[in-house]
Amino acid sequence: MKVPFNIEFSLKRSIRAIATAVCAVILTSGAAFAQDGAGETESKLMVGFKSGFNISDIRVGSDTDYFQNNEGAGKNIAPQIHVFGRFDFTKWVGAELELGWTQNAFTTFGNKTTTYRTNNFQANALLNVRIPVLSVYHPRIYIGPSYNYNAYTYSRETGTLYGFNTDQTRDVTSTFAPHDLGVVVGTGLQFDVKFATLLVDARYRHGFSKSVRRAGNVTNVVPLVRQASISDVAFMVGLGFGI
Repeated sequence: MKVPFNIEFSLKRSIRAIATAVCAVILTSGAAFAQDGAGETESKLMVGFKSGFNISDIRVGSDTDYFQNNEGAGKNIAPQIHVFGRFDFTKWVGAELELGWTQNAFTTFGNKTTTYRTNNFQANALLNVRIPVLSVYHPRIYIGPSYNYNAYTYSRETGTLYGFNTDQTRDVTSTFAPHDLGVVVGTGLQFDVKFATLLVDARYRHGFSKSVRRAGNVTNVVPLVRQASISDVAFMVGLGFGI
């Protein structure tokens, strides 16, 4: 059998190649852990910001399937941004506080199509744990309680009303509960970009509070009153700076 490119294999060459690969892995591992140690010595406190988008879901009753549409409600994409501070107790475990603004959006369908957007001030207290694997990307998981304060909610209604096309926006803040308690669970990567630490996060926020408290004059949300909660899947990138 002819070996491509006239490469000849032998037992000695195979052993030499394996030994070289092992040495390379060991040296790479040593460099990675040395870098970790250096970073930890410099600072255990990190501050920064994260920004991205979420896909919101309004859940009814005991529904647990995020990707299931409930009561004719559809999901929408909305932005969010946070500032954060994290203190690492050890190389592997830290505590993180996030403060920011999050918009959640969903659409109901009926005679009219109505898209709701809740604008929330959000606070998250997270336990941040580094996954013990060898990687320059420092994979992490985190979990903790989350609080939303609904500062302003508006709806945009489009469709046909009494035979006329309609497109109007209205303030429906009072339709939604002002407080929403939930929990955040997620995972992320972080790695050094010389001047800062680049962060990439993916998370799920599960809301426990009943978000729709009254229908008012918006008939589309009648089936959701006192039985609907809002959850979302979010994706964010950000930068952290050691102090």
